[in-house]
Parts: sequence; structure tokens; C-alpha cells
Amino acid sequence: MKNVLVLAMGSLREAMRDRILYGLMGTGALLLLILAMVSPMTLGARDKTFHDAGLAWLHASGFLTMLILGAWSLHRERERGIWLSILTRPVSRSEYLLGRIVGLLSVLFVTLIAVALVYFGMGWATGVKPLTQLPMVVAYIFLEMSILAGLILLFSTFTGFAMTVLLGLLLFTAGHLATDLLRFASMVDSAPVTAAATGLHWLLPHLEMFRIRHAVVDGAGPALVEIVPVLGYTLLYLAALVTLSVAIFSRREIR
Repeated sequence: MKNVLVLAMGSLREAMRDRILYGLMGTGALLLLILAMVSPMTLGARDKTFHDAGLAWLHASGFLTMLILGAWSLHRERERGIWLSILTRPVSRSEYLLGRIVGLLSVLFVTLIAVALVYFGMGWATGVKPLTQLPMVVAYIFLEMSILAGLILLFSTFTGFAMTVLLGLLLFTAGHLATDLLRFASMVDSAPVTAAATGLHWLLPHLEMFRIRHAVVDGAGPALVEIVPVLGYTLLYLAALVTLSVAIFSRREIR
């Protein structure tokens, strides 16, 4: 456990030096400031427009941080031979991957909190009424992007940076379409196609369950107790991804 925590802290410190995080926060803050300044043009929907844009920026920040920064940080260690120097020490391959996933989740958590604070601060400075369920939105985005972090970790164990990003993007997009596969399966008469569509439905991550930001802006967000099964699903799916990553990485030749 000590090795895992040390590796996680190393990943977090390295990510905090990356300009991508500060670029995301600066771009989003500028966008929200512009929206607040042009509020007379929103025809009475100033707060809703501000919150829609702010939560979309919050979601995009988590997504880009995991997809780009997460994938790059893992492959940068391989290109520089960092993982080889780590694994020559008394650190097992499973500890290495656990340290990296904990590090990714730590970076994700810090990013979302920082962006949420900027979003809240911009709203307060421009007189926009804050969302009472903002912490709930942050929690759901964190859980959704945790699954993306698991996918990035998995793909980084057997492919390069560009392919990791591409596969992560494809699986993330497919995860938001997973529920449509059952509808498709019910519309076709072919048994093999139905079986394949049903199997893919259960195999892909069900990411639509995390999309609550529009409901929150409309004042119809989920109750606190509803996050319990979502949290359970996330932990199980993430555990499966990490287990598969360890199984693949343990058989890989390190050089």
C-alpha cells in the first residue's frame, strides 16, 4: 500500500505541473465571464445559460484531463523509461498499476474541484444564483470519468498513446449509446445480431446513468440516495478494468 500511495503522489505532482489543467480552467473562466457579460442577449435565461455552459465545461475538463493528460502521463513514463526504473525496485506490476490509477483519480478529483470552485466563483462575482446540487453533479462526473480512467489504464498496457486516446474515445462514446443497443436488438429478427447487441450492451459501460447535469439545471436532479447504485456500478466496473489491466501488464515484456 505504501508503494501505491508513493506512486499516486508522484503522478499527482507531475500532473500539477502540466499546462493543460491551467489552460482548461482559464478557457472556461473566460467563457463564463463572456456569458455573464452578454446576459442581456439571453432573453431572461441568463442563469440557465450560465449553468448549462458551466456544467458542460466541468464535464469537458474531466473528460479531457483523463483522455489526454491521463493517457500522455502513462505513455510518457514508458517512453522515458521511468516505469522500467520503478519496476526494478521492490515494486510489483500490480502495485505500479494501482498507483497509476489512484494517481489518475487524484488528478481528476483535484481538477474537478478546482474547476467547480472557479465556476462557483464566477457565478458569485456576476450575481448568478448558485446550484444547490453542484456537489452532486461533481460526484457524478467524477464517477463517470473514473471509468474513463480505467479504460485509459487498460489500453495503455498494450498499445501506444494515439491508439489509447482513440480507443478511449470510442469506448466512451459507445458507453453513452449502450442503452440504444437493447432497442436495436428488439427491432431485428436475426438471433445472432440480437445476441451480439445484447452482449455488447452488458459489456460496455452504461455511461448515460451519469448524465444528470441537464436535470439539475432544470431543478429535477436525483435524490442523494440514488447515487448509491451508481457508485456500486462504478466500483465494480473499475475493479474489472484494473484487474484486466494487471493481467495484461503482468504478461508484458518490459524493456
